[in-house]
Amino acid sequence: LRAVGDSGYLHSFERREEFADIARGNVETIFGGPHPAWQITLGDFQEQVVEHEEPGSVDRVVLDMLAPWECLDAVATVLGAGGVWISYVATVTQLSRTAEAIRADGRFTEPEGWESMVRGWHLEGLAVRPDHRMVAHTGFLLTTRRLADGAVGFTPKRRPSKTGFSEEDLNAWTPQAVGEREVSDKRLRRVARDAASTIQRGSLPPEEAQARRDAIADGGTVE
Repeated sequence: LRAVGDSGYLHSFERREEFADIARGNVETIFGGPHPAWQITLGDFQEQVVEHEEPGSVDRVVLDMLAPWECLDAVATVLGAGGVWISYVATVTQLSRTAEAIRADGRFTEPEGWESMVRGWHLEGLAVRPDHRMVAHTGFLLTTRRLADGAVGFTPKRRPSKTGFSEEDLNAWTPQAVGEREVSDKRLRRVARDAASTIQRGSLPPEEAQARRDAIADGGTVE
């Protein structure tokens, strides 16, 4: 929300109402109330985004879900030429399948994948060394850009693969195989209550809430 500027807006989509409530709570806690440049819609992204956004009108799409390759057509429809698609995935198999789907589609540039590994350092006099522990994996980010209609993207030359995708490979990408954990309804209700409680405790008068949003929009911070 801090990156969309004065004339931009952010449209979020959630499948479950509990997650939508948590998102609203987070936004209102940070900005002191509802943000005028943000809206959230309940439903599947691939179905709802094409109903709410005009073709080619979106600059960025960020997906955090189990199967982003299922949203490929929807992303290609709403994303403008040169627009960026970023997907967060947790496993190598998800990363691979999403990348291969993007390559096969032909409407996007060559996808790039990367991860962050964070290692702190111990700094005390001459005792300068890496910390014993580090954050060795935080998930994967996959990025690509939408090509203009009719444009042909650059495809790196590769040696032919000795093996293709088998049925066993495809089965490895199912929710059960990748170990997707279902979030219990009890936990969701608790998180939603916590978010609502935070809003209630920290609710601000409209004037002060607007002042907080203006300060953040100007690049400042609020206490």
